[in-house]
Amino acid sequence: MSAEITQPLALIDELFNRHLAAGNAPSAEWGEKEHFVRALGLDDEELFARIPCLNEVDLVDSLPPFSLVRFRGLVQDVFEPEIYEATIQETDDTTGNVRPLTTKYRELIEPAPGKTLTSLGHASYNQRGSYYCVPLPGETEWAQAAAAAWTQAGGGAVKKPMEASSSSRPKRSRPDEDVDMSGAVPPPLPTEPQEKRRNPVSSATPKQVGLQTAEQFGLNFPIPSEESRGGGKSIACIVKLYDDDAETLRLCETVEFVGVLCVNPEVASLSEEHSALWDARHPSTSFVPRLHAICVRRLPLPNPLVPYTSNFMSEARLATAFQRNLGAPGLLAATRCKALEQLASSLGGDTLAAQYVLMMLVSRSFAKHGDQSLGVWSLNLGCWPEGLDVGKFKDTVAQFVPRVACYDITADTLNTKRWRPVKDFNANRLVASQLQLAAGTVVIFDETRMAAGNLVDAGVRNVNAIRTLVNEQQLACDFQSYEVKIPLELQTINVSLRKSIVADIDVLVPLRAGAGGLVATDSAALDAVRLLLALVTRTAKPLRIPEEVAHKFGEDFAVAREQRDVKPELAHTWMSLARAFCLTHGDDELSAEKWTQVLDLEGERLQRCRQEKLLSP
Repeated sequence: MSAEITQPLALIDELFNRHLAAGNAPSAEWGEKEHFVRALGLDDEELFARIPCLNEVDLVDSLPPFSLVRFRGLVQDVFEPEIYEATIQETDDTTGNVRPLTTKYRELIEPAPGKTLTSLGHASYNQRGSYYCVPLPGETEWAQAAAAAWTQAGGGAVKKPMEASSSSRPKRSRPDEDVDMSGAVPPPLPTEPQEKRRNPVSSATPKQVGLQTAEQFGLNFPIPSEESRGGGKSIACIVKLYDDDAETLRLCETVEFVGVLCVNPEVASLSEEHSALWDARHPSTSFVPRLHAICVRRLPLPNPLVPYTSNFMSEARLATAFQRNLGAPGLLAATRCKALEQLASSLGGDTLAAQYVLMMLVSRSFAKHGDQSLGVWSLNLGCWPEGLDVGKFKDTVAQFVPRVACYDITADTLNTKRWRPVKDFNANRLVASQLQLAAGTVVIFDETRMAAGNLVDAGVRNVNAIRTLVNEQQLACDFQSYEVKIPLELQTINVSLRKSIVADIDVLVPLRAGAGGLVATDSAALDAVRLLLALVTRTAKPLRIPEEVAHKFGEDFAVAREQRDVKPELAHTWMSLARAFCLTHGDDELSAEKWTQVLDLEGERLQRCRQEKLLSP
């Protein structure tokens, strides 16, 4: 591997020294990011696979500390920006020669033998962003395997745990502290020996009741059961961002970072007198590693089969990939039929419901009209037959898409589970919730065990949070005295015995179970379905509608509106359904034939709803 991957800090220091040697004063940037992008060829996103991935190792120790790694995750919490001393001065104790050193991309730095480090004062202070990131919640096994296969094919796989040589660890020359944003002058650099060094303790931080230490707080995953996953999937990171990237990320954004892996267990302070340092925001780096990012890739709807940003995966590349993999005569139609067969088998043989689920799996927002997202809609599979397994349906969906979450909705779970992220002001952390997921995740709400019961105040608030997510595509975060809503595009499916407790779901499909049964699907067909969904969900653009089809759409909706139980909002839903239906056929234009097929599906669905008396006048 190149020095950029194995010894990034040494290279960063060398680039900093070159910058100074050219007569420049110490500065916040000196072309280091551009160097890494150029040297590693990262303008070609295929080459990101050369960089070892933290998500794909069994232990953090499998990767040498202070090497360049990738980490793919969800921004679970956004910390306040950190003020840090970006440049310090090194003095040779023998000659008295001085030179500036950079502290960028590291937690701490230690003086070399015979050297002394001193502060350069406020002029050397700079700011960096700090984010708590967790692995993508609900990621399926096949998606994890596909991501690891991409890394292996690119040459970035870690074949065995690697020991970090003593020379690979940068010498420490300043403590693992960041200056308080209150404006107080930072503490001076300590000079005591390493074994006596400790992080500075704030005397203004009293012992609080409740969650205080990082170990008590845990890894704070949205899905708590995933904290015990093996294979490196339980690694969370605190990511530090610099320069123009420092304050650009938001909650629930899906991002892949390339940066320096910092694991500095020697900075941990285990004594009771320093327990305030072990709060939930400052866990040991051996518990939660730090990643100092050099490059950031935003992945709005991540899929390991198409692991690229929207800018890199251009229309031309997308068309080429589609033609190469699904362009054979009849292959696309056969792939779609296989997907419908699998879905119908998990829905008691109901092919109509399978059509709507498949359309849901390819739907995504392509634009905004006011506060409304265009292209997204919600689905309620109603009249769920007794004895039909929701778990089997969830497992079938999980075969096709990279992330799935399935939650039971009962009076007990609404009262006791955490559905809304809550700000813990004692720990100064956002406590994760079940609904804090990555965009593009399929969420199945199982209401089939919902029975009579009393909802406490928390239960009512949780029902409202679910409604906000399903109807508005927004995540409600509880900041105690006020609520914050975060845009979050999820694909939601509510499964209920009759009609969902969530009002105003866009599409209600009463199930008609028939001769359902297991349908065997070979791995090639399954791979084709996954790739089809991966490629068509990359298309964030409106459906092309010829004028004559638009005219027919208006006429057909006018006829439908003659029924008193058809609401005006259905027109928007029909447009979203038409777009999704065309995408499952590989089309980006709505033909008259395709619109007739969508209208036939809607006719059958509305007839079922009327038979079950589930439409409101």
